[in-house]
Amino acid sequence: MIRPFLYDVKKTITSKTVLILVAIILLISLAIIPFTSRSIVNTGGFSQPNVLFYRDGGYHFLSFSGNQYGDPVSGISFSISMIGPKNYTQTIVTNSSGLAFFTFSVPYANYTAEGRETTPNGDSSFSLSVPNYSPGVVQALDSPVFSAVVDKHNASKRDMQVFYAATNGALPTAYSVYFQVATSPPFTSYTKSQMIFLGTMDNYHEVFDPPIPAGLNNTAQVFFELFSQNNNTATWTGEFSIFELRPQQPTIVVTNVAAFFFSGVLGFFIPLMTIVGSYSSYGKDRLTGVLESVLSRPITRRGLAMSRFLSTLMAFSIAVIASVGVVDLVLNYAAGSFLPQDYTLAIIAGLVVEVAAFTGLIFLLSHLVKSTGLLLGISIGLFVVLDFFWGLIIFLLTLLLGGAQGSFVGLQATYLSYYANPAQFLNLVNAYVLQSSVGAFVSPSSYGVTLPAIVLDGIIWAVAPFIIFLYLAIKRD
Repeated sequence: MIRPFLYDVKKTITSKTVLILVAIILLISLAIIPFTSRSIVNTGGFSQPNVLFYRDGGYHFLSFSGNQYGDPVSGISFSISMIGPKNYTQTIVTNSSGLAFFTFSVPYANYTAEGRETTPNGDSSFSLSVPNYSPGVVQALDSPVFSAVVDKHNASKRDMQVFYAATNGALPTAYSVYFQVATSPPFTSYTKSQMIFLGTMDNYHEVFDPPIPAGLNNTAQVFFELFSQNNNTATWTGEFSIFELRPQQPTIVVTNVAAFFFSGVLGFFIPLMTIVGSYSSYGKDRLTGVLESVLSRPITRRGLAMSRFLSTLMAFSIAVIASVGVVDLVLNYAAGSFLPQDYTLAIIAGLVVEVAAFTGLIFLLSHLVKSTGLLLGISIGLFVVLDFFWGLIIFLLTLLLGGAQGSFVGLQATYLSYYANPAQFLNLVNAYVLQSSVGAFVSPSSYGVTLPAIVLDGIIWAVAPFIIFLYLAIKRD
């Protein structure tokens, strides 16, 4: 009994149709990529473009390009023009350290520097007067020495990037970086002895992870200072609000994008894929008599019904879990933030409920109709009504209850209708977990969306169609 059961499970899972549908689900998960545009998070190169010094009868520029993590980006094109008594232009690409070095062997005079950086995300440019400072003195032109970059391991916090060159453009070897947190105004400058050592500069560009305490108030400021070797006077200073170093937006944005994608794209296709898979794995065989030949083997009707249902549920549940994992990886790659674990588990549970509900419904319908054409027609019709026309049903229900779209009555009708539709179950999950509806924050419990109600609804949709199907498969055939 066990061996035929397992054989049937293996046969169903490895069938060509099921494998193709599983592959399609995984490909659909890649449709999240267009949503990870620059409007969500800028993943392109940015620059701490220029430091400048005059030495040995020429102007020297040093430029840097890196991504949002502060990692150097090579092959970025920089073009700098010196506009003055005579005009000079050079174009150089960044090396493996993200650096580009320019030398203009021109007399010391008043010039205007015009620069352009070309990246895959577009161009950026600057134009400024070149100051007449003493030869050898390094000047940071159009960008600060200190800047915040995304932490690679935690997108809700920022690291500190430092880009600097010592006198005559030398490496800032043995330069040290210090920081201090000020929790309330008035904010004043700090001496080196009052600050906390963060790290040492060994290159033109370094990234440091400041151990900033959690739970700081909204007015907190963080001060950074750069000191040369054996010097207690800061060479450069920087000041940042706590919001600049501990932003919460990346995780929020990523979760909102994922919620829209799961409900609007993946949640739309999962019922369709499950319907086609259930028809292929059971409905077609049931109505064409193929199952009768299977029953000639040592397997009972109950065993056959359960093996086909569980194998179909297993195949598409694995596909759903893998698909959510792919979406999570893509979002982390694009935005530097994984989805919250509790939200990921809730979405997986919601999608599995949809898979179980539609698998059970198609298996059940296969015992209520007499032809494959009718089964397929009713199944597709069910999908069209539950996915395409459900918004119209909600609108009519709202009017019937005397409400308008967006009103309390409208939202209540919307949420109540979701309970009656397995294809909309994911919307219930999103509303409860995110406490929002169509981008607006709401209290779902005010409209009847509570955790016990969602769990009960999920259990009913996952179990009830299967139990009815199993009864029909055993008693009526």
